[in-house]
Amino acid sequence: MATDVKKHSTIAAGEAPKRDALAKALLSISDVVPTANATEQAQIVDALAGGDFPVSAARPLATTRGDARPLHQIEVSRGGVFVPTSGVLSFATKTAADNWASANGSLLSPGDQCVIGAGQYLWDGTAWRRPVEVEPGVSPTSFVFMQMGTSVMNVDGNGNGMNIGFYRPFPNGVLSTVVTDGDAGGGGALRGVINPTKNGFTALWAAGAAGLRRANWVAVGF
Repeated sequence: MATDVKKHSTIAAGEAPKRDALAKALLSISDVVPTANATEQAQIVDALAGGDFPVSAARPLATTRGDARPLHQIEVSRGGVFVPTSGVLSFATKTAADNWASANGSLLSPGDQCVIGAGQYLWDGTAWRRPVEVEPGVSPTSFVFMQMGTSVMNVDGNGNGMNIGFYRPFPNGVLSTVVTDGDAGGGGALRGVINPTKNGFTALWAAGAAGLRRANWVAVGF
């Protein structure tokens, strides 16, 4: 037997064709093997272990796994485990992701990705971290800032009059503003926030007696 340019076993020049030689030649072809699940993947690895072409770093096994996520079903053996050729791992829980990383850390590089449920995580070299999520319209070169404070102002009987300005205007815009009643219901109930801009926002209160209201607020902008 000989090896061709694609590293397949083949019949050498002048060698008489034999049935077992042809079988070995076919078995040496590195095709993508359809499998139903991880159990069947392991069975194929075991079956090849005792032959001429065991699964190894020099001869990895590529499979399609039927129970994997549709876009990540093609997997290849690496270090004794199968990983998706998409490069994106998938786990049911954060605990499962952490356990896999602990057992197979040598396969991971900073920046590698995994999906846990509907969330995407990045490997930072020591742990899976979920990146900060911002609005799609925010430029990737922008920095995200946070401001917070307590404001006390007079409001009228309709709950109007609390116009809160940020300590420093956000460079581009505001992403989120959260306001809570600083008096725990002592002066009325908050109705919401309107007119958020990079300079500030307006807090609306429930109608009632006019007077001072205290609002605690947190704003995130960019």
